[in-house]
Amino acid sequence: MNNRMNIKNNKGVTLIELLITITIISLLAGIGIPQYSRFVADGRIRGAAGDLVQHMRLARTMAIKENRQYLITFNEAGADSYSIGFDGNGDNSLTDTAADKYGAGPVRTYDLAASYGEDVSFGTGTDEGPHSNDPCPVCEDITGATVDFGGTAGPVREVFNPDGTLSFTGSAYITHTSRGFTYLVRVSNRAGKIDLWKWDADIDPTKLSDQCTVSPRRQCTWLEVR
Repeated sequence: MNNRMNIKNNKGVTLIELLITITIISLLAGIGIPQYSRFVADGRIRGAAGDLVQHMRLARTMAIKENRQYLITFNEAGADSYSIGFDGNGDNSLTDTAADKYGAGPVRTYDLAASYGEDVSFGTGTDEGPHSNDPCPVCEDITGATVDFGGTAGPVREVFNPDGTLSFTGSAYITHTSRGFTYLVRVSNRAGKIDLWKWDADIDPTKLSDQCTVSPRRQCTWLEVR
């Protein structure tokens, strides 16, 4: 008898309760998914910029260790890529597989899209360095690379010398084209100081016209990462 009474007193989930639960889950998903997307995008672009800084430092270390110049060349092995190695035949390039090497192995090449996602690329509409209260890069015309090191003929490159100095000052911008995040890797002086800056241009891709053309245009601020 007691078991029968317990069974009668056990209530199931009503349709209203089920609908309320589904509604709450939908609201949480609507809030969480965009934030997750933002987090992933920022993580990818920051990873690409941070890795470039580390690779530049590694090239400098290799130059000192092996007592010869090391190069990082940009967009030589394809758009939105960079290569690291020593120039074995003295042509300021890293495309000669017989002469150019990295240590005892082949030249290392990194492709931004392949390594960090198809929305990650070089280039932004500004190339003047960190400022405050400037138009966000996503509002500018992102059409190819604005990597700028030196002013010599040949591929755009940075040269790391055996004494630890660098041949050029300059900068490389890495942009997440759909979110607008932009990181700046900048060689501030030839002694080897490398800075990393972020232009926090997180945007809503569905409202570009509002943020880029309607006055006042959205403004962003550079923040030094390290």
